[in-house]
Amino acid sequence: MADNETSGRWGRVLRYTFGGALCLVAGVNVLVGSAWYLSLGVAATGGMILVGQRRIFRAGVSRSGDQIVCRYIPWYEGNAYSALVLIPLMGVAMVGAGSAAGNPVWLRYGGIVLLVGVTPLALYGVVRMWRRSLLSITPSMLTVRLAERRSESTEIRRELVESIEPKRVPQPVSGEWLQVAITYRPLDVGENTTKTVVLGLRLSVQPINLLNALVAWKDGANDNSIELLDRIERILRGATMAGV
Repeated sequence: MADNETSGRWGRVLRYTFGGALCLVAGVNVLVGSAWYLSLGVAATGGMILVGQRRIFRAGVSRSGDQIVCRYIPWYEGNAYSALVLIPLMGVAMVGAGSAAGNPVWLRYGGIVLLVGVTPLALYGVVRMWRRSLLSITPSMLTVRLAERRSESTEIRRELVESIEPKRVPQPVSGEWLQVAITYRPLDVGENTTKTVVLGLRLSVQPINLLNALVAWKDGANDNSIELLDRIERILRGATMAGV
């Protein structure tokens, strides 16, 4: 675990250093009068490196009485900025570069694909997650709704939960992402049958905080309901375990 944390820390340092260097190069290009599309392309690439890998700026958590709701909030997540701002800017830069004399024409076509193909699909996905993804936490029940096609709300009572465990999901570019797997016994199937729902990527909450909060919820059957929700909310928002 310590080795993974150390390598992850160094990976972030290298990513921020490289992304920041590209943004600095973009600024220098502007000062020396380089072509606008070159400066824009380098700046967009640096920005995607800095914010594009699931960087969560703020927890998408709200509280109303005895209910805590976690949602996907696009403006709280770096990947939404990459998909809806930086990728289109890259497309504009590629169209500009491909239209300039002496540059490969495929750059223009690639930029058009980013603008009229990738960006609308990304917008659709972001809006769908924003409107549908939800995790509701009450003292005795979870309500889960994911953005997948035909996904309806699923209610999970605490006494039906078998386990809440971390689940690492491989990603093609960024290694592994931590998610939370909830295994439970549905009411509409046999007693010995279980289902598993995986949370994390579609909620604007740090995965480790989500895991700790749900474990605290599962273990809090005998706790005062208000104190339990207060503790869960603090964990979701990023309070240290020592402080809860």
